[in-house]
Amino acid sequence: MKVLHVFTLLTTPESFFYGQFGYLAEHGHEIHLVTDDEEDIEFSRRNHIIYHRIPIIRAISPMGDIGTIKKLMQLIRREKYDAVFGHTPKGAMVAMIAAKLAGVKTRVYYRHGLIYTTAKGLKRSILKTVERLTAACATHIVNVSPSLSKLAVKDHLNSSRKQIVIGLGTCGGIDTIDIFNPTKVSQEKVSALRHALGVPDNAYVVGFCGRLCRDKGIIELIEGFRIFQQAHPDIVSCLLLVGPYDARDILPPQVKDEIEENHSIVAPGSVSHHFLPDYYSLMDVFVFPSYREGFGMTVLEASAMRIPVLVSRSHGCVDSIRENITGCYIDITSQSIASGLSDMLVPQLRQRLGNAGRDFVTENFERTRMWPRILDLYKQFFLNETV
Repeated sequence: MKVLHVFTLLTTPESFFYGQFGYLAEHGHEIHLVTDDEEDIEFSRRNHIIYHRIPIIRAISPMGDIGTIKKLMQLIRREKYDAVFGHTPKGAMVAMIAAKLAGVKTRVYYRHGLIYTTAKGLKRSILKTVERLTAACATHIVNVSPSLSKLAVKDHLNSSRKQIVIGLGTCGGIDTIDIFNPTKVSQEKVSALRHALGVPDNAYVVGFCGRLCRDKGIIELIEGFRIFQQAHPDIVSCLLLVGPYDARDILPPQVKDEIEENHSIVAPGSVSHHFLPDYYSLMDVFVFPSYREGFGMTVLEASAMRIPVLVSRSHGCVDSIRENITGCYIDITSQSIASGLSDMLVPQLRQRLGNAGRDFVTENFERTRMWPRILDLYKQFFLNETV
């Protein structure tokens, strides 16, 4: 079957669909990809992708969106796709509208999150309307977590009959064999990284991985870390923030100043996906106090590396652990975060949660176990069955 996947940015398929498209191609599907970025030739080659670049504006832009929809319709009619898949809010919206107008029978919306949940006022209303429009144009909706499915029905975005979740969630799992596998990490490289970042050998390392922004709970995390340090002045501790500053959801200047000036906080910026295991290996505990997620993917990555996790109960996050087995829930408050960090000072607790976390992820989210399910799902899509 000939299918088109539409993303706004190439980083999304590179991070979450690497290998999956190649697997589908090996099983008879011709995979085409549209993003607004220059083609990564190596990514296309390794995943057997036919690449098309079409401008997609992330911001609210009615005239720009109309132009994108027209270009997508031209591509769809020329290539005669059997199915069109839309990802991320803007990419999904233009893909589903274009596919419906072009007469494609199978239109699949991959819902990776709901950004309106942290928006306010008119912007929230607009984003919610866009969600309903995208869902209405789709024939099937794949939600990346069970809690996202519940929220979609609760907020009347679509009927429950139209949507599914693959297994326990995510859009295709993670690589727990070759990438997020603690046995594959070189301790010499980790020691060198520790030295390069200036992390003391005896430090209790609190880790985070993701965009540095308000929605991820960074403000509360930094304040919680400060409270923890004040409560335990005898403990050498370090907050390791792995990820870039968000250009849209900008942190207050004083928070950014503290990140850059506090010697106990290390912020190396963006890190390539394949190097993340080295950074996780530095952490004693992983904290993810996000206000919203599609699925807490970095929580799975940390768990796969046997790192115990503290995570919020927000939609998408709540699905990423088994409470008191692989990690613990925290409220998105500085006091709750500080309390959780204090609880995790017990080495035996960290080891128990970390070991159980890896078992949980390898059993339920290893990507090679999820790909056959996705292949079966494609068959159902093409039969146009209710899934």
